Amino acid sequence: MKPNTKKRMPAQPSTRGVVWLCIVAMVLASLAMFLFVNREVLQSSPFQSATPLSNVSASASDGSGGRYVISEEKQRIEAFDAEGRRLFQINKDPQSGAAPSIYTELAVDGEGRLYVLDTQLDEYGLYVISEHILRYTKDGKLERQLFEWKGDRKSKRIGQIKALQVNGDELSFFISGTSGVEQKRMMLSTGKWDQPFAFTLPPDRYISEIAGHEPGQIYYATRRGAIYRVGDDGQSTKLYPTTVMSSTRKNFPERLKLGERDSVTFIDRAQNTVTRLRPSAHQPLETLAHAEISAAGELADYEIGEQAGIYVLADRLVEATAAGDPVRTVDQIKFNGQERLHHWLVWAAAVAAVALVALALRLTYVHVMRRRISFFLKQMVAFVPLIAISMVLLSNSIYQSFSAKMEEEMQRELSVLAQSGKYIIDGDQLERLTSPNDYMNYDYLQIKERMNILFEGENSENRRGLYSTVYKYEDGKLYIITDDNDGINMFKPYELTPENLAVLEQGQIRSNSTDDAEGQWTYALAPIYNSEGTVVGIFETGRDRNVLNQENGRIFDSVIRQIILITFLILLVFVVSSYFLLASLRKLRRSVTEITNGNWDVEVSIRSRDEVADLGEQFNLMVRHIRQYIRDITDFSEASYRFVPQQVIKYLGKRGILDVHLGDQVQQNMVVMVAKIRSFYDMTKRLTPKENFNFMNSFLSRFGPLVRKEEGLISSYLGAGFMSLFPSRTEDAIQSAIAIRKELIVYNGHRRKSGYPPVDLGIAIHKGALMMGIIGEESRMESNVISDDVSLTTRLEEASEQLGASILITRTALETMEAPERFQYRWLGRIQLDSKELPLELYDIYEGDEETARLGKDKTKALFERGVALYQEGRFFDARETFVEVIKWNRQDKAAKLYFYLCDEYYQQGTAADWNGTLAVS
Repeated sequence: MKPNTKKRMPAQPSTRGVVWLCIVAMVLASLAMFLFVNREVLQSSPFQSATPLSNVSASASDGSGGRYVISEEKQRIEAFDAEGRRLFQINKDPQSGAAPSIYTELAVDGEGRLYVLDTQLDEYGLYVISEHILRYTKDGKLERQLFEWKGDRKSKRIGQIKALQVNGDELSFFISGTSGVEQKRMMLSTGKWDQPFAFTLPPDRYISEIAGHEPGQIYYATRRGAIYRVGDDGQSTKLYPTTVMSSTRKNFPERLKLGERDSVTFIDRAQNTVTRLRPSAHQPLETLAHAEISAAGELADYEIGEQAGIYVLADRLVEATAAGDPVRTVDQIKFNGQERLHHWLVWAAAVAAVALVALALRLTYVHVMRRRISFFLKQMVAFVPLIAISMVLLSNSIYQSFSAKMEEEMQRELSVLAQSGKYIIDGDQLERLTSPNDYMNYDYLQIKERMNILFEGENSENRRGLYSTVYKYEDGKLYIITDDNDGINMFKPYELTPENLAVLEQGQIRSNSTDDAEGQWTYALAPIYNSEGTVVGIFETGRDRNVLNQENGRIFDSVIRQIILITFLILLVFVVSSYFLLASLRKLRRSVTEITNGNWDVEVSIRSRDEVADLGEQFNLMVRHIRQYIRDITDFSEASYRFVPQQVIKYLGKRGILDVHLGDQVQQNMVVMVAKIRSFYDMTKRLTPKENFNFMNSFLSRFGPLVRKEEGLISSYLGAGFMSLFPSRTEDAIQSAIAIRKELIVYNGHRRKSGYPPVDLGIAIHKGALMMGIIGEESRMESNVISDDVSLTTRLEEASEQLGASILITRTALETMEAPERFQYRWLGRIQLDSKELPLELYDIYEGDEETARLGKDKTKALFERGVALYQEGRFFDARETFVEVIKWNRQDKAAKLYFYLCDEYYQQGTAADWNGTLAVS
């Protein structure tokens, strides 16, 4: 046997793979959007169960243990329970494109609703544009805006609204002006606003903070470090500093809050402790915070109750006893169950995205790159994403480099400004400022004026978000004297960092970036000298990094737009150039396509004078040879199909007879039809060999087309007939059989006229599994069908004459029909063909019989089938009488006569012990 040396062609990728690629791409796009929205989650470990507190600036609590803090440079509000589990989180969106804003105050009502003072700043993050009081639900959802105050556009970082508080059903706050203060109040139950109280400030006093809400119990602190109480008549009484305190004291009260029994508490910024002021007591001042708390860091806020207190530092909350002793520290917020689930879902989505990217690459390779599609499209699939990703990476690299350069440039500019400032600020005037009581005196105003000269005034556009701070160095300590943040008071102590010491001790100019509870900053430091050349302070100038980041973001957006435009132009040039460069290949491909469509007269003309042109010439030569070869092979094929049916080659999955090899086979369910001439061998004895062959050829040429008309194929000629196969429907075989029977009637009519005896034809139909293949040897092969069902059909045809059926069909075949009632047939019962075989349910299709027989069977169908049923039940007497009635109507009914004789025999003599209701046919 010769080895099969023909190479197997690789299977083409299925359309299903492309559909899967599209599905994966859509899922990947959805995951990418989901991950982009939740990109902050990916910056932490999936195993992280808590987030640390950072840069806390204010706090509030409800009556059920809930805590609310402003953190993350006043950009976030955290709510958590007594166990430190997060309830909700409110964040500013730096990508929203809106002007910068910060959270400055908050309060909680008895229903757990949160009231927040949202301060809107100018585009540079320095001047206050407006202030908004917002209410959030207990779930952290924004409910609505309650109040808006436009302000004077002169305040820096802190606006005019102060002392936001909830007392019972009242929401109240104060609006401070240059000379007076007015109170606003809203009844939460009705939503109505009123102004219950107002008072005027004493001359030359500048308000800093306010506490209380009832006239007579309203306290305020001034920028000079004094505390006043406002009486029912609106008159102010000074309570602090007390008479025993030095005039040069540097104590400054912050975070003023109403205490119990006509007292007021505040943070003594000089001592970094909470102090209670009770004016009527013998010792009016009392320290509340333990030294351990004071030493832990700068106090940002506090809450003092009857039994306990809460002290707020930048990175923690310290719960303490009423005496100020620490009890518990909360320095991180635990994730709740929903957050942990969300955390894991984001990471699971990230892992899934990585897996889908790998899958998408594989699917792209298998179902696109290996697919028979245009080379131009493959180029687009390969290079367009590559170019797009490269441009995205390039834009990100440009942005990162540009941001770093921008920050470096900003630090250089700030260093130049700081160096200029050290010459503008008079160190002698700075030395003469000794306490908060010097606020707004001549020296203070001179320093502020010189600072404004440096920034060309107080105009927001001129300053462009630049701030300045003057520090005084005294007795080894550093104090803030003036700052462009109205929330920072005079002589606030400031940490002596190595950077500050380098400026103070070595006179260096330093620049850097940092973040604190007020925000994120890029700054530069320069020393301030007195007339003797001694460093007496530090001049700092800087800018809000959030604003810088927003500017960088706008620049990044501009870069992205330019990159998108450039990418589009590059892709456009690439696509157009590729299109024209591949024109010769497309022309060659069209010619090949024409050939595959059967147009063998095509030739290609390529003028590019390159490798493709050489390929085109060889292609034309190949086509000429193929045309000649096709003419030869066509003649051969047309001759060979007369010996091997084309349908057999098709079912074997072959394109032509040359592809057929010994052993090729296929297995499937088909309908088998056997048609034989009855008494054929008796008839052939009367004919010569030539007459026999002429008769058979004439017979088969008349009836063979009726098989092919119904999509059947003649598998083999049986001498006295043929066996045919119908691969699709049982109906096709039945229609072919009926057509053959009807044509047989016409054929016999012609034979009678010609003096020839008529012929009869028996047909049997069955459906089952069969194997069709090529058998023989290398030098002699033929197609054949192997199946028990083929043999069974042959035996059924032999039994059809005894049963008086022109077309005999099994129940197996009949049940595969969609609408068998369209044909005329009757049930013959269970027939035993051979004692070794199981009985078969058979049916007689009489639609193709001669008219007399057909009408007789159709008229007695119900009576006949009733007799068969009685026979199978063993009621032989009743069955015999029934078949007698059938025979009266149709005396030619062989099946009825057969049943009649058996019923009579079984009724008189009885049946065998193993009789099972069948009709035995030998």
